[in-house]
Amino acid sequence: MKKSFVIIKSFIITHLFILLLPLSLLSQTPLIEPSWDLRLIEEPAPGPQSCIYTNIIETDEGFYVVPLLHIDEYRNGKDDCADIIVINRDGEVMKEILLEYDENYIVNKIVLDIWNDTVNVFAHLISDARTHALIMHTYLYDDFSLGEYKEICRNDFGDKKRSEWDTMIASPLIDKEGNRTMFYRYTDYPEPSTNMSWFMMKFDSGLNLILKKEYYESELENNNFDVRFTYNADSTQYYMVSYRNDYPYYYFLNVFDMELNLTKSIPLESDTPIDLFVLNGCWSQNPYDGKIYAIGEVNHQLIKSEICVFKIDVELDDVEMLQFTDTSDDFMNNIVHGISNLCFLPNGDILGLTIWDVEEYIAYKPDAYYAYIPVFDTNMKKKGEYYYSIGKEYNQLFSQIHYTKDDGVIMSGNIRFKIDEEILWEPYIVKFPASAFGPDNIEEAHAHGLHLAVAYPNPGGDVMNIRTALRNATLSVYDIQGRIVHEQEITDDITSIDASKWNSGTYVWKLTINNEQLTVEEGKWVKD
Repeated sequence: MKKSFVIIKSFIITHLFILLLPLSLLSQTPLIEPSWDLRLIEEPAPGPQSCIYTNIIETDEGFYVVPLLHIDEYRNGKDDCADIIVINRDGEVMKEILLEYDENYIVNKIVLDIWNDTVNVFAHLISDARTHALIMHTYLYDDFSLGEYKEICRNDFGDKKRSEWDTMIASPLIDKEGNRTMFYRYTDYPEPSTNMSWFMMKFDSGLNLILKKEYYESELENNNFDVRFTYNADSTQYYMVSYRNDYPYYYFLNVFDMELNLTKSIPLESDTPIDLFVLNGCWSQNPYDGKIYAIGEVNHQLIKSEICVFKIDVELDDVEMLQFTDTSDDFMNNIVHGISNLCFLPNGDILGLTIWDVEEYIAYKPDAYYAYIPVFDTNMKKKGEYYYSIGKEYNQLFSQIHYTKDDGVIMSGNIRFKIDEEILWEPYIVKFPASAFGPDNIEEAHAHGLHLAVAYPNPGGDVMNIRTALRNATLSVYDIQGRIVHEQEITDDITSIDASKWNSGTYVWKLTINNEQLTVEEGKWVKD
């Protein structure tokens, strides 16, 4: 194995800074036992790198099965570049499984599903020569040992060398009879083409190939790489979103019948004055109301980039959009390709997951951006938003969020850290109780490192911005001597404060409710 996993159970205290302030300025919040987080490393260090790119699944017994891709081995064309780890509900690693097949192939994606209480493993392999690709199936026994390999599909590319592109992000779609449908996308190698091909394959419950079709992107009203993931909504039709990079930036909902025939392409337009909306990251059916939701982004003249959620009514060929920020904000608040997801809670709440602020992520400023978790209901009404950061030395990139059978929420993805200007990757998983995302559980949210507001840009200049979904809260800003330099009520998602007359240095901000009796969020902001 590449490395051994360690569990980091860190007690997260609400107050993350200490300044020379009167004690009355620091609220006292009881400490609550936090959930666990799991990472490969205790401290940043050079070494083999791994990533969690695809889905985590949970067994009925409460074990989490996690697929990994070892970046170094993958880049070097080795066949032993994929692992599976099994974690129990307490975050303890129970099993580590190395996938090895053939040195002439590279494993570049793994996805998992559960059918008849069996964990199935599907590995996509592409030959070193780039002339063909395989889909291999294996499974896990009850003790999580690995079963036999079976080749279930081969895609031959003929004289044209191909490269895998964004394949196997989602689990196979399983209908009521146990038939699975998988979708893979390939492009020319070594230079990507502008008319990539989609392979759509259906297998019976015994994993025998019963149907296979190939579509080119031009057939799917698409001339851009931003085709997103596909889900089976009702076991009678398949849905795929495609994007035509052409004014007015139409998106299309492509509908396929059970024989994988394209039956119609529905243009999705918004009635809001936006330049572009991106149905990005995740399409998923809510198991509690049967509706299809997506998380995405919009761009328009006033807002540089803004996170939104979409609800699709397939019968009416309609899309409903909820924007999470309704005020001007020149900060970049957008979706990163494939790094967003949705989580449906039994109480009707829906959690989204993406990055805020992506510009700081790209610039590698770990202390300047957060994982962003908006909360909304099935009526597309925003209920709140949370921010999470693992710490200043790390740069987290969460890609999946899951509701667990023990009423928890797991976020998984990767952390980045920089050593000698080299950016390295490691897997990271964190678990919260679902109750931490409730509107009345502020102390519990704080105890698990979740924040209800952020100050930005930080460090900043003449303007200090506070972003929060809280209302009826009082914002107070203090200088280093504990003197109030600004105070006002919060009425919008974004509150901008004129700091042009403030001296350079560190300031403390607090959000309070109940006539300033309860502090619900606080932090420090630095003026350059």
